[in-house]
Amino acid sequence: MNLSSKKRSGISQTFSKIDIKGDKMVCEAARVREITTSMIRRMFEVVAEAKKRGIDVISLSIGEPDFDTDERIVELACRAKRKGYTHYTSNLGIEELREAIAERYGVDRNEVMVTAGGSEALINASIAFIERNSRVVIPSPNFLSYFVYAKLCEAEIVQIKTHPNFNIDVDALNEVVNKNTSAIFINYPNNPTGVVEDGKTLKAVVEIAEDSEALVISDEIYDQIYYNKKPVNLVDRENVIVINGFSKSLAMTGWRVGFVIARENLIDSMLKVHQVNGVCAPSFAQKAIADAFASGIFDDVTARMRKAFRERRDYLYPALKKIGFKVVKPEGAFYMFPKIPVNINCIEFTEKLVMRGVAVTPGTAFGDGNESYIRVSYASSLNSLKKAVDRMRVFLEELDSS
Repeated sequence: MNLSSKKRSGISQTFSKIDIKGDKMVCEAARVREITTSMIRRMFEVVAEAKKRGIDVISLSIGEPDFDTDERIVELACRAKRKGYTHYTSNLGIEELREAIAERYGVDRNEVMVTAGGSEALINASIAFIERNSRVVIPSPNFLSYFVYAKLCEAEIVQIKTHPNFNIDVDALNEVVNKNTSAIFINYPNNPTGVVEDGKTLKAVVEIAEDSEALVISDEIYDQIYYNKKPVNLVDRENVIVINGFSKSLAMTGWRVGFVIARENLIDSMLKVHQVNGVCAPSFAQKAIADAFASGIFDDVTARMRKAFRERRDYLYPALKKIGFKVVKPEGAFYMFPKIPVNINCIEFTEKLVMRGVAVTPGTAFGDGNESYIRVSYASSLNSLKKAVDRMRVFLEELDSS
């Protein structure tokens, strides 16, 4: 059926049209129509424009470790390629890696599935368990992709604000979770705040979900990047799907290896999506990570990165406070979520700040109630952070005097 016949039948009336060539049109699906280009991608464009003007921009907007993948892991991957790890693996992942993950987290190998990155794991879980028109609860601020996954599944999004300390109010959560709730997204250590939630609160979240027969999708991708407060993982709970991966812990964002830990029946449901979506993570990357576990390289790499991130946090936290920001001290990940000390919307603030040579992410990218906040990533060198703070101080002084 061509587009003109679709129009005659009335089918296309509910679709949004996209002009692809002159009078040639295609229809955008309703599930995608409400999704906008991410604010982070928008900041890439703003930074690019600033650089065209000759402005030297320090980027504190990227959620990616600034370290290259450890050379030992690169060599393990090269060896794996030479040994023939260049083909499909089982959809569940190679046994060595699943066993290493299972041993580390104290679960059965059959409760582990390796995915093509943590993002693929998240969308597999979303498609498998978020029913159309069901309720999805997301504490705000939170990782922007959760909102997209819920929209793709055509669910109702309910946000609970966690300001000013960014901890979940259990009573507020209990008020909005009901029998129509399919999932609650949580993320600790948290992106964008760096907060690590306490075990008592997390237990209460799981029990509230359980009472309404809902799932908790716990994104624990930053669980290896923490400081004084070690994160609590939720792998031992029957109604929890734990999402994790190696992009952050091993600085392997481009390698695309994530994993899911969940009960076998939940894994089976996600496998239905994964087998036609991600299929499998790169085989040589899986093998390299398995060997990194076995040789002790994994723990060495994560310990060195934690040390570097702690040093940066311990500089940046008092430095931002000194120039006027209100900020909660992060206990994990590599982000801070400071409140802007002047009366200006975060989008206008960030766009003007870029022209002064510093890129951060507007708070509105992370949910409701964040119009006065920005996300600052300290996945940059200490020297870059110091330069950025100096530029931010001058910028704030300009705003205050205008």
